[in-house]
Amino acid sequence: MQQMEQEMCTSPGECNAWRDLFQSFDYDNDGYIPTNELKAAVRRSTQTFGLQIEEADILLKNMARAKKMRMRHVLFRAAQLVVPKSQRPSKFSYLLQYRFFPPPLVMITATIVQVAVYLYYILAESEKGTKKYNWSYVPVNSTLIYAPVSVRDSVSKNVEKIREWYELWRFVTYMFVHVGYGHLITNCIVQLFLGLPLELVHQWRIAIVYFLSGIFGCMLMAVTSPTTYVAGASGGVYGLLAAHVSDLFLNWSEMEFRWVRFGVLFVLIASDTSMQVWQSFTPTQVKVAYLAHLGGAIGGLLLGVLVLRNLRTKSWENVVWWVSLIIFVCSIAALGSLICFRYADLMPNFDL
Repeated sequence: MQQMEQEMCTSPGECNAWRDLFQSFDYDNDGYIPTNELKAAVRRSTQTFGLQIEEADILLKNMARAKKMRMRHVLFRAAQLVVPKSQRPSKFSYLLQYRFFPPPLVMITATIVQVAVYLYYILAESEKGTKKYNWSYVPVNSTLIYAPVSVRDSVSKNVEKIREWYELWRFVTYMFVHVGYGHLITNCIVQLFLGLPLELVHQWRIAIVYFLSGIFGCMLMAVTSPTTYVAGASGGVYGLLAAHVSDLFLNWSEMEFRWVRFGVLFVLIASDTSMQVWQSFTPTQVKVAYLAHLGGAIGGLLLGVLVLRNLRTKSWENVVWWVSLIIFVCSIAALGSLICFRYADLMPNFDL
């Protein structure tokens, strides 16, 4: 790696002269000079800086390069949390070529869409009624939320059809609908906190973990609570959390800051579990889909092994990979079969 050439002052007087020069551009006396102002000053006053025009151009290029290196330093710190030591040469060589723009798009895009969908339904509902914003509004009639195919009235025992059986997109789009701003803000913050470090290293693979975990959680709810509405990205968020756990488990001996990661994950899991236990004993109008959370965590734990593991292959890791694949495929097949069995009476008959 090339070493940057660094020049020092030849005397205290020269250092004072440079300090006075830069202070003349610090118009608000806060100890900082905005980059754009300094660049403009260098271009205007090459003689003041004692530079030739060519030297000024080189200085400006190095300033831009230093800014990019600060961005890469952020990437390196994030990568240290998720990349084992044995993988760092290859991963860090990739990060040297990585540009912070475009940023990690999967988690950021998902978050933006979730906020946009929430605001859309809030605004649409306000237009229908009193023009007031109901920030806890639940769009139960949305074509995005996961809704049961039918429900049976507890009094009349009549079956009421809610949606068509073939609306399978709801198993994914429910992740973009949230119940209240608290639900939305919590999911957005946690998924960015958990997802961005993984996405910086694993790129598009994080989308597989996030969305398949959400689908897995929704399928589990559809089987165990077929008359329940499901909304929110919690299944995908729990998938990201579990993917960190599986990654840490497989690479414990090689992972730097492993005890820090373990402590953070332990605090997150323990605090969330405590909150859910407390909520289960607290009467609320909106019920928490605990099985969707559990399904997302199971999916993320398995997918963390299947998708995110990219280390040097070891014999026992091969066994874990195949076991995870078999469990995941069989679970998806079993849940899908049970869902189809529940929909059987609503599907049309085709004469061949």
